[in-house]
Amino acid sequence: LAQVTANRSAARCHCFLVFAMTLNLNVCSMAGPLCEVSVAATGTVDDLKSAIEAVAKVPRREQKLMLRQGWDMAVLQSSKALENCGVVEDGTEITMVRTQPYNGKYEVNITWNGTTQLQIFGTHAQVTGNDKGFESEIDWDAADVRKCTFSGRRMVTTEWARRKTGGEHKAEEGVMETFHLQFAGEGGAEGFEGTFQRQYEGPLNLKGVFVGDEMDEEHEES
Repeated sequence: LAQVTANRSAARCHCFLVFAMTLNLNVCSMAGPLCEVSVAATGTVDDLKSAIEAVAKVPRREQKLMLRQGWDMAVLQSSKALENCGVVEDGTEITMVRTQPYNGKYEVNITWNGTTQLQIFGTHAQVTGNDKGFESEIDWDAADVRKCTFSGRRMVTTEWARRKTGGEHKAEEGVMETFHLQFAGEGGAEGFEGTFQRQYEGPLNLKGVFVGDEMDEEHEES
């Protein structure tokens, strides 16, 4: 009986220590050390992101956290407990990659042109609609981080292209399309407005609505 009582006391003590323990973690960027943060051992990855935001001033939404496992880097899912991700020891090194705040998928409504799908990956844009589209590098405005421009050639012909070329324009030649965007907030969720201009035509207003992140964390974890 005494042994059982002792075992129960030890178990309660162990649970209390785990519950009360704080982990001191080293957060690094790809360029080197970033900051040190303290989180409860029973906390989640999202708690860790909040701690990093408080110290390093990097918004949670822009943080992608990873834990090195040998040669591999495992992405830490926000909703998971730290211990379930293998973050259980003091001094564990966490790698943080800052993502572009406007990365994601958007539905773009262009006046008189219907809806087009847009995906943004940092400095890369992918535009699709009616089974035709293009990919392009994005020119982010150095003076206003909410503004950007990109252009690409969609392999189609249009009524105005044929009019302007006396009916000679062919889909194989394509038409250039240019997007000028201004985001409404510090992240993509607030959407954007701007203008769209297709070769041989005048500028048209557009409005973009955010429909999802560019990639789910669940699909990134290895």
